[in-house]
Amino acid sequence: MSLFKKRSVVLLILLVTLSALVTWSPWKPVDQNARNSIGWAAEYTRGLRFGVDIIGGSRITLELNVSRVTLHVMAENAENAWWGVLVPRIEDNLYVNVRTISFESASGKVVAEIGRNLTENLLRSLVGDLAEVVGIERVASQETVNDVVSVLTARVDPYGTLGTSFTPLGANLVLFEVAGLPIEQAKALLGKPGKLEVFMDENLLLRGGDIVSVGTPYRSTRQQNTAEVPFRLTDEGAARFSAAAAGRANYPTVIYVDRPADSIILFDESILQILHELEYDPEKNEFRGSTAEGISYPVLVTAVGSPTDSLSESAASLLSSQAGLKSRIITLGKFSDAVMENLRSAYSVVSVEQNAGESVKSWIERACGLKSVVVISPDLASDLAQGKIVRDLTITISRGTLDEAMSEARNIKIVLSERLPVEVEYVSETSIEPRLGSQFLKEALYAGIFALAGVFLLVFIWYRRILISFAVIITMLSELIITVGAASVLNWSIGLPELGALVIVIGTGVDQQIIIANELLRGERPQPGTPGLGWRVSRAFSVIFASAATTAAAMLMLALLGFGALRGFGLITITGTLIAVLVTRPAYANMASAIILWGGIRGSGKKGDGREGRPKSAEHAGESPEKP
Repeated sequence: MSLFKKRSVVLLILLVTLSALVTWSPWKPVDQNARNSIGWAAEYTRGLRFGVDIIGGSRITLELNVSRVTLHVMAENAENAWWGVLVPRIEDNLYVNVRTISFESASGKVVAEIGRNLTENLLRSLVGDLAEVVGIERVASQETVNDVVSVLTARVDPYGTLGTSFTPLGANLVLFEVAGLPIEQAKALLGKPGKLEVFMDENLLLRGGDIVSVGTPYRSTRQQNTAEVPFRLTDEGAARFSAAAAGRANYPTVIYVDRPADSIILFDESILQILHELEYDPEKNEFRGSTAEGISYPVLVTAVGSPTDSLSESAASLLSSQAGLKSRIITLGKFSDAVMENLRSAYSVVSVEQNAGESVKSWIERACGLKSVVVISPDLASDLAQGKIVRDLTITISRGTLDEAMSEARNIKIVLSERLPVEVEYVSETSIEPRLGSQFLKEALYAGIFALAGVFLLVFIWYRRILISFAVIITMLSELIITVGAASVLNWSIGLPELGALVIVIGTGVDQQIIIANELLRGERPQPGTPGLGWRVSRAFSVIFASAATTAAAMLMLALLGFGALRGFGLITITGTLIAVLVTRPAYANMASAIILWGGIRGSGKKGDGREGRPKSAEHAGESPEKP
């Protein structure tokens, strides 16, 4: 049978071709960071995701908005006052989680962690006469920091293959490093706590804890450039929603994700002249929308308008009265430097820019975290009034293009699936220079060429047959290409640890090929009464399988335990080992056997030709000889 009709050889050729194609990925754009770092090689490695070591990346600092408060509960029954009154009051009014760190029932002293920044005035207004505020610190517990790092890792790098790194800094900061992640996507995934709220009128019906699961986003068939994100409610949440919506035909249900309840929207008052889909109520300082049936609903974020060159009287009065109760101002519009400086004296300030082609309504809703308005149909309202329970709801995302809508929908799915216990604020972003780069690539290329030449020469010197040397080199290169192709398909990051794993894979691969060659070259072409080539290959593979199994077992533990960047090292090593055992070793064994059967190897009696180790029939008297 022709060598090229062997299944293992055909599979090898097919996988090498496909792997080279997905690694090149000519249909993808060239990553600019990769082009700047590794030069021309970026053109032919578009399908690879490189790590920080090779192409550099971004270093993002996040701040955990958390307050550790110490209270002295004044009520006679301190335990009931804390757990039964104060905790629900704080959670319901601030829409945050309260984690009790310590509670002394005898003295009434409580130390708790509240998932947002608090001022003493705000906390006093909440606890009233039930407790005395002893102190407030901007400190996160180690448990909270660990929870935040775990959630953010699950959002950005759930399988630990992208080379991301989260490092806690100080009392409430987290440093995040990643290669090749667009900064806007990083902000969307890292800076959002994933806080879901569903309101009817001003009544909160559902929270993030009422979600069982979030489905896969899909393109809406009802509107253009719109994506939908389905989610399922718990039994308790579904019953609460169904009871509230029963009989309320055409009523709007407003869905928010990360509503900035601690903020005031300061908008350029000139936008009211072109705003038609929403109305502004200056008495309540809020925007209001309405359904097609004319039923209005409030946008539940405090808002006030002002000229951009100076604060209006109403804006100045509101901001003055809310100082200490609200912590942040979100500006919509280009306000003067004097106004911004004035705002920063009492608040943290965030500017939300209007996207190209975005309507004013969508701009305001995006700043307020309003994702969609679900109108209860008359049929559904009637069914709910008769006792039907609704468990599935949908968030609708409309943007300028379908790609933008789907991108935001995917981000919403991620942040809702992995919710943060506290609010997180994006602080700063700096670039990381690549530790390796084009010079490293050049040196690695030279090293690879010399290594191949060295292996080729040593194999030739030992076996004195050039075809065996070519077979070894072809197998080495095939193994490298297929392993890199697998990393491309699985979207694994290639950094310094992964490069080390590739070296390990190739090195152990050469060892195993030598084992196969030694077994095949124990004698000349098989003769009657001597073991055949199949028997020799089987004996070689028994050693190779044992070696591969021990390597895979050790690397599997490394990959599962996930010791930082070493997870990538373990995964690449396991992948390369499996490819070697299942694909490249059988193909190499067929190539080497074909070389022998074609007469490429003749016993010459010289050292290294295998004659001295050739088995004879007398030496195998106890074995059953293969039939010729």
